[in-house]
Amino acid sequence: MSTGAELAQAFREEGAECLHLYEPEHLPAYDADDVSPHTFLHRDREDTLRLLRQVGATAVIAASEFGVTLADTLAAALGLDHHRRELIGARRDKQLMVRALEAAGVPTARTVPVRSEAALRRALAAWTGGFPVMVKPRNSAGSDGCRICRTPEEALAAFGAIADEWNLMGERNDEVLLQEFLAGTQYIVNTVSRSGRHLLSEVYRERIDHVDGAPVLRHIISRPTPTAEEDGLVAYVLDCLDALGIREGAAHTEVMLTPAGPRLIEVNSRVMGPSLSPDPYFAGFGYSQQHLVVERYLRPEAFAARFEVPYAPERIVAKAFLRPHGDGVLQAVDGLRTLRRLPGFHSLDKMPAVGEPVRDRYLTTAASGIAFFVHDDAEVLDASLAALHALEDSGALFRLRPEPSLVAQGVN
Repeated sequence: MSTGAELAQAFREEGAECLHLYEPEHLPAYDADDVSPHTFLHRDREDTLRLLRQVGATAVIAASEFGVTLADTLAAALGLDHHRRELIGARRDKQLMVRALEAAGVPTARTVPVRSEAALRRALAAWTGGFPVMVKPRNSAGSDGCRICRTPEEALAAFGAIADEWNLMGERNDEVLLQEFLAGTQYIVNTVSRSGRHLLSEVYRERIDHVDGAPVLRHIISRPTPTAEEDGLVAYVLDCLDALGIREGAAHTEVMLTPAGPRLIEVNSRVMGPSLSPDPYFAGFGYSQQHLVVERYLRPEAFAARFEVPYAPERIVAKAFLRPHGDGVLQAVDGLRTLRRLPGFHSLDKMPAVGEPVRDRYLTTAASGIAFFVHDDAEVLDASLAALHALEDSGALFRLRPEPSLVAQGVN
């Protein structure tokens, strides 16, 4: 699921056998899995552990956010490499994540959990941090349900829109977080760890636009030579990983560089999503994050040698999350004729099919496709990304027609 498919493929490339383990709530994905001859539907902990012992499992790895808790639980029970067990909840629950950082003395954004509108009103009345504030689900992903609110009324409306609703992780939002709005530049820091030692694999700066009160990720662009401030941000992320007990395998961390210093948005103890098509990463870095995970487990000596080499990729990788100008049914992607000629263009991934509805313009789930760029000149890529976003915003990239249901309602 998600980039777990690329992770499993990377293991298979090096001859490893993978058992794809699913929980019952993901039965459709289990039924649709025709990639691996080895799949199993987890229903009972002891049955699953018995099977893993029989097949001689050497590692249990979260392939996506859905598997973070179960993978670590099974790995610990089998005596295989795993993260610190006492912090397992903090690696999925954003409120517990904040508390774990506070306990370790790592600076965090002020965060208040609320379960009801009355509780939110009380929290807003006591709020001393000023506006805007962020309202978001306690457990979700991909910017799902996140709203930037500039007044108490907007915060109450945002709470009403997501409270008790199902989120992107298939969980009900029984609690919502009121959080300090972090102004600054957002970054991604990807790592792969072994025995508590963290290897930096990528650093990206993000462009986030605020559309209709929602943060919309437009693109990320790698930083081959981090500044002194960015070096400090990376050091802060490593402190966050330690505070959350992350010791083995991949982590994908989002962090804001604010005037007061770095502040964590969230740590995800799995490979980056929603696309790890390996070729553009190899073109820019000489590896992909999922292939580093494979190396860590299958060729640990080669992985250990990487700690002696400074982080200094030769080329820059940019990843643009394509965004339609509206909702509707895709008729054509006319802008591809221009996009493919932009300097540094490398490839496309997860493009929507002509004839299918295009929705979810505010989520970072790659629902409308991803464009990769690779080049050795940051100014060239900045110009290409600006041209791409102009195509998107003008409506020249996607050609859409209203969905039949909207036409029937008189919506044009």
